[in-house]
Amino acid sequence: MNRLDHLLVLTLATYGLCYILMYGSVFNKPRNFLMKKFGWFRRLITCPLCTGFWCGLAFSPFHLVPLQTSKSEWWGSLTMIFPFACYSAIMCYTLHLVTEILLNKAYPCFSDKHKSENRDGDGI
Repeated sequence: MNRLDHLLVLTLATYGLCYILMYGSVFNKPRNFLMKKFGWFRRLITCPLCTGFWCGLAFSPFHLVPLQTSKSEWWGSLTMIFPFACYSAIMCYTLHLVTEILLNKAYPCFSDKHKSENRDGDGI
């Protein structure tokens, strides 16, 4: 797998994690508990840019492996952590906007339900 393929796979994996953390029913209970308990967590988890950055930070070690061609290049690889997290934030935000547009076109009632749930904080 070349570097571009690797980046594409990591981008999709990062967006998948971001989407699951924000909207996945698997995380409904812990997400709602943390959103009620901590106000900063609500702002963090409902923002695709913020969640995408932290997901990118979590996935950055997987991005560093193909960049490292020798043991002496570890510093050059470490300097790619922050740029990959920023890239991930931008891509998660962009893919989130595209997903929202497509969902609103395909399911017009989805946008009304989604907006009311975000306001109430009971289900995301």
